[in-house]
Amino acid sequence: MIIILALEDEPKRFGDIKRCIGDVTQSVLTENLRGLQRDGYLTRTVDPGPPIAVSYGLTPLGQELLEMLKPLVYWSHEQMDQVKAARLSYEREQAK
Repeated sequence: MIIILALEDEPKRFGDIKRCIGDVTQSVLTENLRGLQRDGYLTRTVDPGPPIAVSYGLTPLGQELLEMLKPLVYWSHEQMDQVKAARLSYEREQAK
């Protein structure tokens, strides 16, 4: 989901995706990008350069998935105060 959201505005190079996502290893990101490409959600484009530049962008299927994900992301963001309150309550109960 995070990769799909990271590619919302435009195709991005590997390093740009990694920076958008944050704490992810290169091998995990590579594995996920390959899986999303295999499933038809994104394309991998190689510009022979020099230097060689590889970018990833959403396919029409990936765009459709993005449109389904965005309401969920907005909703979860709106619920964050409730989630934080629930976590705090849980932690207080566990501390007893």
